[in-house]
Amino acid sequence: MINEKNKIELDLDRDRIRSILSETYSICKDMLEVEFNTTKDDFVKQINVYLDSNRVTGSVLLSLPSRPYPELRIEVNLRKKSVIARMVNIKKRIFLNRVLTKL
Repeated sequence: MINEKNKIELDLDRDRIRSILSETYSICKDMLEVEFNTTKDDFVKQINVYLDSNRVTGSVLLSLPSRPYPELRIEVNLRKKSVIARMVNIKKRIFLNRVLTKL
C-alpha cells in the first residue's frame, strides 16, 4: 500500500502544455495550409495519457497526420513545455520549427 505522504508527483504545468498543443495545431494548420485528419480537441487529448500517468519526464511524440503530410509528429517536452515538429520534408520542418520553438 502506497502512503499518500510518500507519493511522488511531477510538477507539470498541464494547462500550459495543453494550450501550447492547441496553438501548435493552429500554427501547423495555417503554415502548412492543410486540414488534419483529427480535430484540435482530439489532438490535445492525446497528451492526457502522459499527463495523467505522472511518470513521463522526457519527450513524447504525438501524431498529427494530414493527407499531404501523414508522417507529421509533434515532439512534446513535458518538462520544458516546448514542442518541435518532426517530418520528412526538411524545408517544411525548419519552416514550422522556427515558429513552434517560440511557444
